[in-house]
Parts: sequence; structure tokens; C-alpha cells
Amino acid sequence: MIVKYLVAYDVSDTGRRSKLSRLLSKYGYRIQLSVFYLPDISRGELDRLYMEAKRLVNPRQDRVFFYPVEEIEVFEGYPIEFWNIEII
Repeated sequence: MIVKYLVAYDVSDTGRRSKLSRLLSKYGYRIQLSVFYLPDISRGELDRLYMEAKRLVNPRQDRVFFYPVEEIEVFEGYPIEFWNIEII
């Protein structure tokens, strides 16, 4: 199943932030400085991305948010359902 996700992050260390950015750019594209849109990612790819991102960040200092979205929510500004957020 193909899903769409918005990934936003706040990573304090430049090295970790760069690694996370490069990782996310393999799956989607940047729409803001620390926000990526993943338009066509399979659930398996998403699980792998989640695990790789989890290894890159420091949970005491950094935050990465995975938001499931519909395409229109990203480009038209409709609210994202907060109860579907996954945080690492």
C-alpha cells in the first residue's frame, strides 16, 4: 500500500541533521527547511525509514514527527489530524 507522509524534524546537531536530511531526500522532497513530503512511500519503506531515522537522532535532544497526510492537506493547508502523528 502506498501512503503519503509529511516528516518534520528539529535536530540540534548539524551532523545528525544533515544525515537525516540526506536520508529523507531519498524518499521524498523538501518543502521547507526541516520538512519533507513523501508522496509515494510503501508501508515497508516507511518502516525502514522510521528505523533508520531513529538510529540517527538523539531522543533526548531531537524530535522527528511523521504525519500521515492526504495530498491536498499539504498543498491547500488543510489541518493535519493530530491523533495520527508518530513521534520518535
